[in-house]
Amino acid sequence: MYYTRIVLAFAIMIAVFILPGAVVKTQPNVPTINVDTLCDLSKTVQGEASGAFFLPDGNIIVIKGDTPYIIDSKSGEILRTLDKSPIETALYPELSKDGTKLLATVMGPKLAVWDVPTGKITYPIEKDIHYFCISPDGTKLYVTLPNKAEHPGLIAIYDMINFQEIETLTYYGLQSAYSIDISPDGQTLAVSVEKKPYGSSDTQTNQVILINLNDKENYTVVEPAGAGFLTMQFSPDGRRIASLYNDGNHTCIYIYNLETKEKKYIKREELSTLFGFDVFGIGNPSFINEKVIMTAISNLSGSIRYCFTWNILENGVKNYIEFNTNRTIDFKDSLILLCNQRGVIGYLNKTIVPVKDLSLPNENYLSYNNNQLEFYSDKSFQGSTQVFDLTGKMVAYLGAQAFVMGKNIIQINQPLAIGVYIFTIKSGTEQNSYKFIVE
Repeated sequence: MYYTRIVLAFAIMIAVFILPGAVVKTQPNVPTINVDTLCDLSKTVQGEASGAFFLPDGNIIVIKGDTPYIIDSKSGEILRTLDKSPIETALYPELSKDGTKLLATVMGPKLAVWDVPTGKITYPIEKDIHYFCISPDGTKLYVTLPNKAEHPGLIAIYDMINFQEIETLTYYGLQSAYSIDISPDGQTLAVSVEKKPYGSSDTQTNQVILINLNDKENYTVVEPAGAGFLTMQFSPDGRRIASLYNDGNHTCIYIYNLETKEKKYIKREELSTLFGFDVFGIGNPSFINEKVIMTAISNLSGSIRYCFTWNILENGVKNYIEFNTNRTIDFKDSLILLCNQRGVIGYLNKTIVPVKDLSLPNENYLSYNNNQLEFYSDKSFQGSTQVFDLTGKMVAYLGAQAFVMGKNIIQINQPLAIGVYIFTIKSGTEQNSYKFIVE
């Protein structure tokens, strides 16, 4: 079982398929941002870094090899060392929101818990597990279970105070659970599972399901495909989930809108074309906000490593940095904390990771609601108006409009699909363009 987990971990860290053909490396035509290195632990302590998080006081806790360290977020100085885990490398760490508990899986795989204030470590869960998540209020722990006779079930729920098992969730036909996350409101679990079809002795498929924690008897199938969902994360508003996704032939980013049922993919082929080299590795996607994710790519040799942001609504790269972060991404105030497996920890300012680019002249984002746009003018004038999609195709002709100084309401004469659109106003020889978002 642990061998299986190592293989799965390797698949998460590097996308396991090489694209055919060679692409000449070019710089992508998107803005670059800089990352400031806080600390290079690879020069001071042994082992690979598994992850780093902001503590409530603004300092950083990082697991490197089998040991957590607390470092000063400004100087990079190691302030304190927590107990060493005697059982191999600690992987897939998570920090409780109050910063008092650090959890990670260790050889077995078992779950290890560090009490951050004292630095002491315990092993409170004897069951082998796959992955885990902590409830937003910090009171419960949800772990996914492999298919084992000694502890049947899909998900085990624990009390975060004493780590006693509260409940085990089991569903007919579901054999094992892997990646898991809990919605920001604490009401829903998103889980990737294995399902063995009725009457079959060996065939199984993979699914993504949603479990309503107020009605644990039932679940909803989100994605019934026979694919591997290697990670799972809710967006901050709970409306989307993002996964590192592998269908057996390709690895890509999968994004699902729980409200509209829309699926989006960020595929390796388009990233290779955009960045100008054969993309080999793809990192775990992490939401920066409701509309933007951050992930990482690299080539086969690892000599090219980019971390980039992707606007989900516009379906495109917004900016990138030359920093490979395929371990963890954390946030505090305006800072984004990055950590890669080599032990390099860095941060960037969240305000320089824009949701909206500035590719159009005189561009602003207009407010859109119920087929109406709000446009503010500093003068009165007549203008001809149209709506385009991002491919340049006109989707609505609104005709001539009389604009007044101040607030103007523009009626859109047809329903628009979810996405980003361009509203243009032509007055004489002058034309201005503005974007607006339909959600």
